[in-house]
Amino acid sequence: MILTIPRKASNGLDGIAALGRGGTVFATDFYVDGAETWTRVAGGLREPGGVVVNVDHHAPLHSMQRRITSTMLAIERMKAGLAPDPAQDVVVVNHMDCDSVLASGILSRRLDPHPDLVEASLAADHTGEAHPVADLLQGLDAHWSRSGLPTPSIEGLDRFSALLRELRGSGTIDDPFAREALARRRQNREAAERMVAEGRFDGSDGVSMAVLDEPVEGELFLPHLPRATLVVTMTPLVAHPGRWQAKIRLGHGASEGLSLHDLRIAEFDDAYGGRWNAGSNNRGDGTDLTPDAYRRKLIEALAATRLRPGRNALQ
Repeated sequence: MILTIPRKASNGLDGIAALGRGGTVFATDFYVDGAETWTRVAGGLREPGGVVVNVDHHAPLHSMQRRITSTMLAIERMKAGLAPDPAQDVVVVNHMDCDSVLASGILSRRLDPHPDLVEASLAADHTGEAHPVADLLQGLDAHWSRSGLPTPSIEGLDRFSALLRELRGSGTIDDPFAREALARRRQNREAAERMVAEGRFDGSDGVSMAVLDEPVEGELFLPHLPRATLVVTMTPLVAHPGRWQAKIRLGHGASEGLSLHDLRIAEFDDAYGGRWNAGSNNRGDGTDLTPDAYRRKLIEALAATRLRPGRNALQ
């Protein structure tokens, strides 16, 4: 069984465990509060009672601060012979991006654990490189948001399976909505490359920042800014004049072991949240710091990490 729940800022263990039906609850591609203190098992982290396994790469652990995805963890669990039992276990997701769709699809046996799906999840979550599966699924997730239509529940995963088979078989998509979503994703990819080529990013001091009229997926800039420590875009919030949306990605030029958590961004942007290599303030009302001021704060935060012993408290 696959269950879709609303996306929330915090997911407590009791609430997730209550979703079970006598078996194990596989919380997939979202962090359950306190999971970093649980026991490491094949494909994730298991809480002491054994009711919940967090198949997720967002826990604040050093072992997760690398190019790892929930899709990789799902395949690890399947290879270990520990697949969810469809008769009693529940696979739970709370959003529909590439990694979430692939990981839950693999755990529910709706998708084969093909190595190409690992590459797709890495492209979506880490490298930003072009990949047909990643671009389709990331494009769909963004297109639902743009259109104002409700995101379909993961229970309709068979539709995704059919789209992926069609894409991998013929290289084309017949479904009009999916075809438009993929086209928009590819247009955004081309736009990101063009913005970098036009010199829109100020890349001094390791912080490559651009001010954009509209938000663009941050990972699309990564392949074109290989030396950047941070890739940052700021966009004016139309609904809140004078305030800015910030999107931050840890760039390919970051030193090994560096995490966005080390920068303590929430100390100067209380709307900020995210994982070790990507974050934004788009779940709040943005920031009133100007782009120049925000950039200076990030440069100061980077400098502080070089002076601070024991970068962070991650395990």
